[in-house]
Amino acid sequence: MTNSTTVAPMSPSPGDNTTGLGNLHEEHPSEKLSACAQTSYELSSWIQYSLIPALTIIIVFSFLEPRVRLWPKCCKMRPSIASPANLIDSYDDRWAFACAFAAMSTCVIMLFTGEWFYNPDISSVPEMFQGTILIFIAIVNVLEISIAYYPLLLCLSTDHEALGNTLGLINTSIWMYYYIATLAACPRDGGMEAQTITAVLGPVYICYLILFLRFFYGMVVSIRKMFCPAKESSVNMVTIGGERDDAFAKTHYYKRVKYLLTPVKPEGEVSFTVRLRRKFIDDAPGFKFSRRSICTFVLSALTTYQLGLVYVMSITSVWDATNQTFAVGGELYDLFAKVNETSTFLKIKTFFDIAEDTFWPTCYFAIATTVGYSLHMLICYRKHTLRLWRGNKDFCPTKQASFSSLVVANLRFTGYHIGFSVWGFFILQILSWVIVFFIVYFIIYPLTIAVETVVLGLLKNYWLSLVVGFVLYYAQVFLSQLAFLQSEKQDNKTTTHFCLDNRRAYNVTVYITLFMNVILGLLSCLMRIFKAVIFGVLFIGRIDRSTLMRGWELWDPGFKAYIGFLQLEVAHTHPVVVTFCHLLWKTIDTSRSSQPSYKTFEVVEEAQQENVKSASSTHSLPKVKCRRARNRWFVALTLMRNRALTISRVPVLPELQQVREDSRDKTGSNAVKVSPVAADAEGATTVTTETEQWV
Repeated sequence: MTNSTTVAPMSPSPGDNTTGLGNLHEEHPSEKLSACAQTSYELSSWIQYSLIPALTIIIVFSFLEPRVRLWPKCCKMRPSIASPANLIDSYDDRWAFACAFAAMSTCVIMLFTGEWFYNPDISSVPEMFQGTILIFIAIVNVLEISIAYYPLLLCLSTDHEALGNTLGLINTSIWMYYYIATLAACPRDGGMEAQTITAVLGPVYICYLILFLRFFYGMVVSIRKMFCPAKESSVNMVTIGGERDDAFAKTHYYKRVKYLLTPVKPEGEVSFTVRLRRKFIDDAPGFKFSRRSICTFVLSALTTYQLGLVYVMSITSVWDATNQTFAVGGELYDLFAKVNETSTFLKIKTFFDIAEDTFWPTCYFAIATTVGYSLHMLICYRKHTLRLWRGNKDFCPTKQASFSSLVVANLRFTGYHIGFSVWGFFILQILSWVIVFFIVYFIIYPLTIAVETVVLGLLKNYWLSLVVGFVLYYAQVFLSQLAFLQSEKQDNKTTTHFCLDNRRAYNVTVYITLFMNVILGLLSCLMRIFKAVIFGVLFIGRIDRSTLMRGWELWDPGFKAYIGFLQLEVAHTHPVVVTFCHLLWKTIDTSRSSQPSYKTFEVVEEAQQENVKSASSTHSLPKVKCRRARNRWFVALTLMRNRALTISRVPVLPELQQVREDSRDKTGSNAVKVSPVAADAEGATTVTTETEQWV
């Protein structure tokens, strides 16, 4: 592939600077190179040229938002760090952000296939350092992709809607022009190559179209707000402290808490569709998929789909070359015919024909299964989030990981999910291909031509032994259920209790089956290995379940990343906690606005998020400074009057050790007093310390 498309050759020829998609079919002179590889723009050059406007947009947005903590007095709190997206506790514009991340999938494919945008020649570097240099080159390519697509996320997440939608519309239009030009270069009669490229880039076109419509609609809405302000509505109104709170009533936090506080009503007859849906997804009013979960699902599914198609197209040339080599009447056939070994040639040809026939179904099966795993991850995410909301952590590792490791695991979640899905696709395809090929070539095909093979001979000689082994294995199960467990009948129903019956017969059975179970244990161990390999490889792409045994889950990096993502998100988005904090802050704001400007011990958080916007204005900044100075003065006055608090507040230095001991002696002898007022009240006695009197 040239850099103008998203499909790279698996093994480009050395010294060829235009490794196009047509190189996959260079072995067929009759076929022309696909015009998809002849577009006027290369993706590597397009990415590098787009870095200039991308950096410009990033700088512009960095001056629009003030800094929070770093050097608040410098340059009027500008510039700041332009955050691309809130992926912790945000639930707005989920599908728009998912489309923005999906638009990056083409570049992710090129990173996987080794078609890097920045790839200098390192042949002159010693081999000892080439691997290290390649790591830094890969980091540079990742940074290029991140910067090139940074403006898309900035335009979606900014509070300056008019500017963000305008720049986003322009940026999306430019990228749409590039991909439409790439699609226009692919002729309709370009064969499987052009069709595969169209299928690979098809979802990307749809994502850019959705982003274009999103930015266009947002720009129209923002312009309308500027000239036609909307009137306040009383629908879904929530009153907190006498003030309306319409925005919070529309959130899923409010709906979830309202559902929890509503008494449960008896449910009538439920339809069949509802019962069928509840078998897979439980009812959970107030639940909403987070922005990061949706983005992860879309990016993972799209990346796996595109890589699968690239893999299929790349292997197509291999099978074409194999069919041409083993064609009847070809050069290889003539060589076997000269030595009268045409039967051997036909056996080899049959081997490759069956291998090719079983390859294609397993490829599409692996693609569909891996994409299905990504969809199933959303179902597991929903189920596990609801469990964590209830405080149920039975699916989590018994050993609690440290907070720092959970934060790191949360950072790795999306990347790990995509990487595990890609590996899961390749491993699942190879394993399923080997199994299907083995069954077809060694069992089904010999039966069709009435030829006995080694596998058929083993099955013919030992099938009865396998049947007897299974009968003995399950006979113990039925015997235990019928003879060794107590049961009783009530209302035409048999209830079995976990209590032994016929103990003498049970002891005899234990003794007799002791040595027989040794042989069954050997066979069961082989079955255990077989099941572990099959299911371990089958579910290697899933990170919502650990492939390791209970107690060793934290050794599984994928499962650990999933647990870290869940726990950190639930810690910041639990509906009950968020609702409680929201009501608390609304009450505090209401009480502050109703109180005089000077109140003793009015606490002001220096790093409070809500003061960022107010601190940016010239009128509110002196007020915040006055509050800080007043609070610090109250703290200093309190510490001067209470030496015990002073010693507890600062680390104990050697010279303050004597002061602490004196304070303890004084507290033990003179600091405990009985309040006379409290003593006269019904004989009650209240103990008051010196510190409490001063406070």
